[in-house]
Amino acid sequence: MGFIKQGDSYVHPEGVAGGQADEDEDADIHMPEPTNVAGPSRVNEDYSLESLSRQMSEMARLQHEMMVIQNTRHEEICTHLKSLDERISGLERHFDSDESDEF
Repeated sequence: MGFIKQGDSYVHPEGVAGGQADEDEDADIHMPEPTNVAGPSRVNEDYSLESLSRQMSEMARLQHEMMVIQNTRHEEICTHLKSLDERISGLERHFDSDESDEF
C-alpha cells in the first residue's frame, strides 16, 4: 500500500515530512508470523463442570436482577405516563368548559 515506517508508526507517503517518500517505500515490511496458538484470556481459569455451573448460576442471578430493575423502571414510567395523561385530560376538560362558558 506504500506506507512508510517512521519511528514506531507507519505513515502514508503523502504524510511524510517534506511530502517525499523514501525510495525503499516498496520494500517488504517484516511482519511477525501468525501463530496457531489460541487459548483463554485468563491462563489460570478453571474450566471444570463445577466452575461452569457456578458461572452459569451467577449469570442467571444477574439476569434476574436486571429483569427486576427493568420491571421496576417500566412500572415507574407507566405511572408517570398515566399521571401525565390524567393531567392533560384535566386541561382538556378545563379548556372545553371555558369555551362552552363563552357562548
